[in-house]
Amino acid sequence: STMSEPATDVPPKEDGATADVTKTDKSTYYFFKSTPKELQKQYAPVPLKPGQKLDFTPRVQTFHESTLVKKDEERKKAEAALKKLENASGTNLSYSQIRKNAYDFRDKEHEVALEEPEKYDIGQKVVIHGLKKAAKFNDQVAEVLDEVKNGRYPVKVVETEKQLNVKRENLKMYRPVVCKEFVNIKLERGFRCTPELLFKALTDQDMVSKYTQSEAKIEVKDGGGFSLFGGSIHGSFVEASAPSKMVQKWRFKEWPDDHFSTVTLEISSPEYGITVAKLSQVEVPVHDKFRNRDVPDKVKKGWKDFFFDRIHKVVGFAKVEKSEYSRKKKKATEDDEDED
Repeated sequence: STMSEPATDVPPKEDGATADVTKTDKSTYYFFKSTPKELQKQYAPVPLKPGQKLDFTPRVQTFHESTLVKKDEERKKAEAALKKLENASGTNLSYSQIRKNAYDFRDKEHEVALEEPEKYDIGQKVVIHGLKKAAKFNDQVAEVLDEVKNGRYPVKVVETEKQLNVKRENLKMYRPVVCKEFVNIKLERGFRCTPELLFKALTDQDMVSKYTQSEAKIEVKDGGGFSLFGGSIHGSFVEASAPSKMVQKWRFKEWPDDHFSTVTLEISSPEYGITVAKLSQVEVPVHDKFRNRDVPDKVKKGWKDFFFDRIHKVVGFAKVEKSEYSRKKKKATEDDEDED
């Protein structure tokens, strides 16, 4: 099960504890000396310099292995350190909250630069928060439709286009998270089937819904949209050339706002009954909008576990090892050379 996604706004300054970067190591972990005396080894989502002043800004979200530590014994040490941090100056969270927190590090100047406006303009993006009866809309990005009336702003939720009238106190300025680090992913998998059948298995919404065991909506045409896993993954087709190629604009819901990667999937058949899918995904962000740096691994694992492996096991297209079809392709090439 997953926890609800946290708001992306910066928490009040008094919720944080000032820290000094005292030492950096070669990985993405940094050592901090927090007020008043604790030494912390903590994950940081941005490059930091020794001596740099930052705020420890608690943010409740899933206690990801990639966010803090990976080994169990290191995890216990981290939890013990976080428990001590509860008594640090300016921190007022309970231990049960602290042990589930991932820490976001922001310069104090950044907080000053993002002050809330006195009023919101028409067309401005905002974040809904603090609703009780309509709590499902909390943390959703919305667009202001008109000026405030009777203390409420008419807004439209960007994702669902649902229109609401929300009190000013339940809106915050939209603060997009920008990622400047990207990686490219390449995967290859052999299937014992024809290209037509594999293309259908990847694009037929009924088939995809069955083997992923989740809601899928797919419009297979140039410009057509798609939504997988109930909207967790969505995008559109740039090109849909059955059965040999598809190009998609593709993103996870929790990626930095409005950022799409590009997926190119080429399907070929080195010999009858064997089909090879070569996948290239470019501009995959290193972190999501909550600063978790497990995005590339999550994407690769998703393609392998929820698509390729399930097509093998559920749809029944057996896996063909690369060594098998590479060997046959090489032999065919040698035979052609002998005929020459």
